Amino acid sequence: MKKILLLGGGEFHDYRGCCEVMKQHLQELSSEYSTDLVISDLDVLIRPALDAYDILIFYWTKGSLTPEQKHGLLEWCAEKGRFIGIHCAATAFRDCPEYEALLGGRFRRHPPYREYYVTVEPSHPAMRYFESIAAPPEWENWSVHECRVRDEQFLIQYNAGNINIAATAAFRHELWPVAWSKPWGAGKVYYLALGHDAEACSTAFFKHMLFAGIRWVDSPEEELKFRPERFAVL
Repeated sequence: MKKILLLGGGEFHDYRGCCEVMKQHLQELSSEYSTDLVISDLDVLIRPALDAYDILIFYWTKGSLTPEQKHGLLEWCAEKGRFIGIHCAATAFRDCPEYEALLGGRFRRHPPYREYYVTVEPSHPAMRYFESIAAPPEWENWSVHECRVRDEQFLIQYNAGNINIAATAAFRHELWPVAWSKPWGAGKVYYLALGHDAEACSTAFFKHMLFAGIRWVDSPEEELKFRPERFAVL
């Protein structure tokens, strides 16, 4: 059985509540994955501790990494790791450009918490894992791969040449990424900008976006060079 490390901590966000919700979601995958929840302990990133895990799901706000923690994370992912960053992972470790390069982007600002529509790109390799999902009634406009969410929309600085965008949302007539994938050495990275609080993490749409990322990073499938046009870049 493969092992998932669910690591949460930092400032501002309800990292404990959000991680508890994600751990509950992961119970649905318990025949394939076991999950360890670790709160506020970045030393688990130091090798060989991190080598015990196949996938890292990361929910952390701000903070900083020691050299040992940084090298453990970067090297683990480059060699074999499967890294999934959730929401505030784009705010973490502002003094570490290597981490930003690993993730693929950096939080800059957000509009007020509100309802908005997320559009999934069905040809993206991670989003193909939605094909078997029977969409519940509250997934409005799912026939055109859209779902209404209530969450905090992150507007993120990113390099469009380095990420493959999997889902988007509009703000003031511009499209912004909600999920993306990218390589890191021999490792794979998936970022999901949803999940500001436990309520947002509790939705079926969030759960399936998370599961799509897990399925993709744990697949042998290589990156596709799908990069939609018409995105804002701060």
